Amino acid sequence: MHMQLTTTARERLVWDQPPKPRRVGLVLGGGAARGIAHIGALETLEGNGIYPDVIAGASVGALVGGLYAAGVSAARLKAIVADISWLDLVSLKLPSLHLTDLAKSLPLGLLDLDKMIGWIDSLIGEGIHFEQLNTPFTAVATDLVSSEVVAMNRGLLAPAIRASCAVPGIFTPYRRNGRLLVDGVVANNLPVSVARDMGADYVIAVDLLPPLGTGAAERAVEPRNLAEAAMTALFTLARATQAEQQYADIVVTPPIAHINLADLSAAEELLAAGKQAMAAWIPKIKADLAPEKVNA
Repeated sequence: MHMQLTTTARERLVWDQPPKPRRVGLVLGGGAARGIAHIGALETLEGNGIYPDVIAGASVGALVGGLYAAGVSAARLKAIVADISWLDLVSLKLPSLHLTDLAKSLPLGLLDLDKMIGWIDSLIGEGIHFEQLNTPFTAVATDLVSSEVVAMNRGLLAPAIRASCAVPGIFTPYRRNGRLLVDGVVANNLPVSVARDMGADYVIAVDLLPPLGTGAAERAVEPRNLAEAAMTALFTLARATQAEQQYADIVVTPPIAHINLADLSAAEELLAAGKQAMAAWIPKIKADLAPEKVNA
């Protein structure tokens, strides 16, 4: 009969040598265009033969993580980034001109993100479901009405990713399963707990929001337009409230605070930053995941 140890029993448990982790989880946080750094981090992991067993992501972390879970390699993601523009993903959302009822005529976002669904489908195939993925994956969104964290791991993949990326006020929300969903950053920017619930016993998290009080955060760049101002405000709040870094085994934070949140032209710098930041952690990750040594 299988028995679960209570928390108290676990606290009293002492190993001669703790068993090595069996399931590696990768958690990718939000950060808009800075998410290109995730691709560099994935490239480093791949180059060292480290592949996650489960992936969880919020916002752009859901986009990169979902594509990767669907079999799009880091090398292909890197090639895709070279040609991508915001026009591939968004379209202008114009208000209807009912001035007698202005509140109802205003859209829920300046830009419509539905083009992202077709763009994702063009890369992985139309109508791909979570259940078909090579690697178990969860995309995190926020219920705009209830403020609940919504962990999406069933049904169509592309619309779920689109919902996770919907920065409120900038991109229109997405209706899914009776919920009005916005960016996962709002409720849980770094969903380590989700990866743990998926069965990961070793979690590598990539955090694109530099911690408050660090030199990187103090050098953060000023927003250049309304969209970047709204994103900056959202991610400032997320940075101040996110608390799940402490539950990860490894937290990789590329030094990219000086890059504007919507700046896709900084792709090369972002790729290099993600790659180098992950490389610094590779010796520890390999040591943590190394097979048990056989006693002589």
